[in-house]
Amino acid sequence: MKSKYVAAALAFFLGIFGVHRFYLGKRFLGVLYFIMFMVGMMITIEGEFPAIMFPALLGFIDAVLLFVMPPEEFDERYNAKYLKRQNSGNWNDAPVKKQAPVRQTRQAPAKRGQEMLMDYKKAGIEAFRSHDYENAIEAFEQALDLRFEDAALHFNLACCYSLMEDETKAYFHLEHAVAFGFNDKGKIHDHDALAFLRSRKDFGAFEKNGFRRPEEQPAPVAEKPEPMAMPKDTETGLEQLDLLEQISQLGKLRDLGVLTEEEFAEQKQKLLRI
Repeated sequence: MKSKYVAAALAFFLGIFGVHRFYLGKRFLGVLYFIMFMVGMMITIEGEFPAIMFPALLGFIDAVLLFVMPPEEFDERYNAKYLKRQNSGNWNDAPVKKQAPVRQTRQAPAKRGQEMLMDYKKAGIEAFRSHDYENAIEAFEQALDLRFEDAALHFNLACCYSLMEDETKAYFHLEHAVAFGFNDKGKIHDHDALAFLRSRKDFGAFEKNGFRRPEEQPAPVAEKPEPMAMPKDTETGLEQLDLLEQISQLGKLRDLGVLTEEEFAEQKQKLLRI
């Protein structure tokens, strides 16, 4: 996936050669820019006119336009293929082969859900490394819909929201990451992506409280969810559990095969009022 900031930087420093056009997949324009550079260089060396300024000026103008271009417009122009694969749920470049119908069993939905989970995680990590934090958040949130108790997903989302300077959501996901078993305290203190969150004046109190926010600071899910419609053999046992325990119990029921992946996602959404 192309980054508009990388393209703008290439245009600013190497735009005279047309390097940014090659990066954006516009090879014809890239060759044209390079030819203009060579012609301008020859004219300038002969001393008749400083024609080398023209390709340099074009590169500078391209850099400015790329910097101010809205991310949505940049993605529509240069990341259309990536967005098409994202919308279809296929993150691989290879075409999907048609497979024969598979006999529907309890294991089949679970397997498909696991594959989707890994695809969303991979897409989120790739977007994060490209500094495309909005798409990274979207991919991680979709993965979270499949496995809410995944501590690594919550930590990744905390990093993304910290970089986006969304303090409330960053605290929310960091709290859940620790609650679900994330115990690498060194990463919390040293990870560059959490620098903004660590700079908040209430981070010390948050840490002393076991990485939980004080009771006076409500979580993004403000209202306590109504009791879920669960099977009779599990409904009574879950009524007395708090939010995190209910979600964890749902995960265990899914792993035991009592709930399918779709049933788990549906009950979890009801619980969180999504």
